[in-house]
Amino acid sequence: MFMKKVIIGIISLILIAGILIFVYFDKPKDIPIPKPEEEVPKEVEEIDSYVDDNKIVLGLYKNYRNGKNRMLIKEYESTWSYHNDISSFEVYYTNEEEISNKNQIQLFDENKDNYSNPLNYKIGYYISFDTYNEHIQKTILRPKDSEDFFKYLEIYLYDDYHRSGGWYSHTTDEEYNEETLLTSIKLTAGAQVNDIISDITLMAFTYDADDFDENNNYRGVSKYTITIKNNMA
Repeated sequence: MFMKKVIIGIISLILIAGILIFVYFDKPKDIPIPKPEEEVPKEVEEIDSYVDDNKIVLGLYKNYRNGKNRMLIKEYESTWSYHNDISSFEVYYTNEEEISNKNQIQLFDENKDNYSNPLNYKIGYYISFDTYNEHIQKTILRPKDSEDFFKYLEIYLYDDYHRSGGWYSHTTDEEYNEETLLTSIKLTAGAQVNDIISDITLMAFTYDADDFDENNNYRGVSKYTITIKNNMA
């Protein structure tokens, strides 16, 4: 009888041990919960809100003097030879084919008064041409801006609006100030003018502070462009 109880006890222990082992190994394993991926912040695209509301219409005019009216220039041709003038061009805030030959200040006033706050804008120029060795392109807002290519093309700028009577010279960089209005430009052949192998592109424009991109290129709408050709080319 005793042996029977011992056997039953041993069998019971074995069963209990088996159950414990089964429960342990059958226990579901902890499944790691994946962490949510960190969101990479998206770069905010900068939107250029620049809008040019400048309403000024302008043109480049040739003053033939001798009682003739000024003519709007689209293309101009002349002979380029060292230290001789190629031509001068005057800026007026109009685009008519032909305008009066009257005094520059009076004529400029007549046309600028068609716009509101015209003196909030200044006048600048852009020049481009090719030589044997390089492509020249330059924004000119004051006299010193034309020094880089002076050996090919000499640029002289005039503030005709603030001069009164008699002969006067071009505006120097030392004379340039916030009131200066560069109303005309003269192109003169430089010492190496024969190295210019293309037409000259000349653009006049009116501008205020935000009218230039990061490369200092004019991006406004108030502009007028002409082509200048060498008839000996």
